[in-house]
Amino acid sequence: MSANRLHVAVGDSGAGMLQALRRDGLLDGEVLAFIEDLSAGPLLDADAIDQGLRLAWHQQLLQAQPWLPEYEDDWLRRHQASRRALLRLLEQPRPLTVWLGRNAGDHLALALLAEQLPAHCPLSVVAVPEPAWQAGDEMAEWSLAMLPLERLAACLPQQRPLSAAERQALAAQWRHWREHGLGLRRWQGNAIVEAPLEHYDALLLEQIGADPLAIQRLVGAAFIRIREALVSSDFLFWRVQQLLRAGRFCAESAAGAAGSSPRIRRCA
Repeated sequence: MSANRLHVAVGDSGAGMLQALRRDGLLDGEVLAFIEDLSAGPLLDADAIDQGLRLAWHQQLLQAQPWLPEYEDDWLRRHQASRRALLRLLEQPRPLTVWLGRNAGDHLALALLAEQLPAHCPLSVVAVPEPAWQAGDEMAEWSLAMLPLERLAACLPQQRPLSAAERQALAAQWRHWREHGLGLRRWQGNAIVEAPLEHYDALLLEQIGADPLAIQRLVGAAFIRIREALVSSDFLFWRVQQLLRAGRFCAESAAGAAGSSPRIRRCA
C-alpha cells in the first residue's frame, strides 16, 4: 500500500482501530475518522460545504442530553475537523481506502465519497467480515470497531479497487438518498431501507412502567434489544426527549445543566 494513501473509517472507534494497526506497522498511510452517521436523519445538505439542515439535526440529538454540556462542543469540534480533512482531500485527491462494515452508515459514507471524489482519484474498499458473536449477541449490522485488531489486520489483503461502474452506481445511490433520506436507515438484503424516526418509540415505551427509571437505564434497556440495526444511543436519548414533550413519558425532575439527568416514568 502507498504511504500516500488515506484510510477512512466512520466514527472515532473505527478510526482508532486503524490507528492502532498503523502504530503496529501494519497499515501504511494516514487515517481519517469520518465523523458523520449518515444512517439517520435528513441528508439533503450532508455533502454541502456549509451544512444547515444536517447540522441542526445533529445539534438536536446532542442537546437531548443537557446534563453533558461539554458533549456537544466536543462532537462539533471533531466533526468540523473531519470535514476540513475531507475538503482537503477533494482539493488535493489522494488514493483512498474506505473500511466498510455491514451497516447503512458505512455504505452511505462510501457512496458520498464515490459521488464527490474526482474520477482519477483511486478509490478502494476493505469489507470487514462478520464478528465472532457470543451466543445471543448476533446482529444484522456491524462495524469494523466490533472486530479485534488481529481480524482487521487479516483483512488488509482483501483491499480492492472499485471499478468505474461500481463508483457510478454508488454515486447514483448517494444522490437518491440525499434527495429522499429522512428517517432511520439500515442495511437489509444488500440494500439500504428506511423506517420512520419514530420506529423505536414503542420499544422505549415497553421498557418502563409507573415506577421511575433513570433515563440512562431506560435507553440502555432499549439499546441492547435492538439487533437489526446499529442505532446510536444519542438517537434514543433524543427519542425519549420527544416522548417527554409529547406527554408519553413524564420526568420526576428536570435535567440539570451539569451532570444531573432526570428519572422517567410512564405518564398516567
